[in-house]
Amino acid sequence: MSALVVLLVGLAAGIAFRRTGKASVDTQHAVTFWVLNIALPALALRVMHEVHFPGSIVAVVAMPYILFAVSAGLYMAIARPLRLGREAVYALVATTAVANTSFVGIPMVTAFFGAGDVPIAVLVDQLGSFVLLNTVVTTLVAVAASDGTRVAPREIARRIPTAPPLLALVTGLALRPVGYPGWLTEVLTRLGDTLTPLALFAIGLQLEVSAVRRWWRELVIGLTVKLLVAPGLVIAGYALFGALGDRALRVTLFEATMPPMVAGALMASRHDLATPLPSMLVGVGVPVSILTCAGWSFLLHL
Repeated sequence: MSALVVLLVGLAAGIAFRRTGKASVDTQHAVTFWVLNIALPALALRVMHEVHFPGSIVAVVAMPYILFAVSAGLYMAIARPLRLGREAVYALVATTAVANTSFVGIPMVTAFFGAGDVPIAVLVDQLGSFVLLNTVVTTLVAVAASDGTRVAPREIARRIPTAPPLLALVTGLALRPVGYPGWLTEVLTRLGDTLTPLALFAIGLQLEVSAVRRWWRELVIGLTVKLLVAPGLVIAGYALFGALGDRALRVTLFEATMPPMVAGALMASRHDLATPLPSMLVGVGVPVSILTCAGWSFLLHL
């Protein structure tokens, strides 16, 4: 449970620092750069070198992709009837179609299932959410950018395979036959440990509490889809195939119930997509998810 406290402290610290009036755009960009280009690659490089693969690996890894497709499909279906703007839809997909399977997911799995099931959470995150973020979501926000940072398709195709997090993931897998020296593991661990508090601190820096009144409708829609509707549909789909008897798959499905993705929100905010909606989705979604995840955990343990 201490890991959950770290999440809330990081978020609160970011909000508090923003209120001092000393948080500039450069501050936000610097923290975001560290999270996406230093801490996240360090975590991937270490974790993918150590993780063990279960027998149900295909079903485990498939979940984030199914969740993304279900969530994106829901937003496309409701966008016109609910008159959601183009930027809002892109921001909702970037932030909520991918679950927060690492920053929040790993602490939640530890709290509700046990530390022994953390490797499953890591697989879901690294081979599912992580890959989605650095391919599909990266492309999405670059194409949808409205602040002059829109990127040409050729440039997107060049950036994806050279993104530091994705390079780290591939390198970690490739080096599995080779043991890391102790000092390298220690360095990667310490760098990776900065990921969660700084990611939530970055979200807190961008969180405009006063903007909730303006964006309340999109906020409610996004959190309802992310915390209730989309995971409910995914769990029901897996249940139809009798997957709930497999503990690894129950942990996997619990990961589907996690709150909006911090890294996705940072990417959307960096390209000024419906700002500050992405930050609000995370800032409100993380505390609320403690209650909804407890409910989903109860159902998955029945």
